[in-house]
Amino acid sequence: MNKTLCRSLAGALALAAATQAYAAPVFTIDPTVISGTGKLFQADAINGFSSTRIVQNPGEPANVYHANGYAFFNGFSLKGSTVSGGNSRLNVDYGLYAVFSQNITCQAIVSPGVKCSVTSFNFELWADPGNDNSYSQSSLAQDPSVTKKGIQYKLASAGLLRDSGGGLNELGGSFQNLNFGWVLHDDPAKPNGYGFFKDPRPFYSAAFSAFNNTSQGILCDTVKCDKAKKIAINSQTGVLDFAVPEPGSLALLGLGLVLLGSRRIRRS
Repeated sequence: MNKTLCRSLAGALALAAATQAYAAPVFTIDPTVISGTGKLFQADAINGFSSTRIVQNPGEPANVYHANGYAFFNGFSLKGSTVSGGNSRLNVDYGLYAVFSQNITCQAIVSPGVKCSVTSFNFELWADPGNDNSYSQSSLAQDPSVTKKGIQYKLASAGLLRDSGGGLNELGGSFQNLNFGWVLHDDPAKPNGYGFFKDPRPFYSAAFSAFNNTSQGILCDTVKCDKAKKIAINSQTGVLDFAVPEPGSLALLGLGLVLLGSRRIRRS
């Protein structure tokens, strides 16, 4: 991963972690099962950024959209403080990312102020033991993509939606809020990442986080995103955390992105 990019993101991600509005449950990570390095540490959030492309397909209702993207995670935090990379080894000896797809229904054609909700959602969390994947951000013409290299460990998946919300605000920023079920792929007979999420066991069954962005990273096929049919979101950051779901609770999961520039980004 480009080192300049990582440094530029550090402040924004630390701020996102520090501004969580609630105390998230603590969990324990064992990075040695992925990389053979690092040591046990505790965290209450995983920091990251993501890229997504949202499209309205011809022949479908004008307020129905589809999105594909990835989320790249570049740090853990505990009570608003960054967990040392020397302990976590994240993006040193291994990478951590998710790929996702979703269907979205809005109150009207997407424009600033129009509210939307996710009607279906699929999310998979993966580890890249070699830390050598490359990531291409979204554009109006193309979905974002992950070019995988070497062994990949599937750690978890999500698909059960409990609540959702999102849209574009009047300043041109974007946000998306999700509360979804969370299942670890935790088979001791297949040690591909087994035990990475070490404690608690069983692990939390819901995912919670908060992502948003400024207007700098949004591209639309219309002026000021008014009645847009294609949207590429490229500057959205936030945190992912976990809990046992409560009735009526709303998790905040933004699926946008904070990759800087238009070049394909590779780790150094």
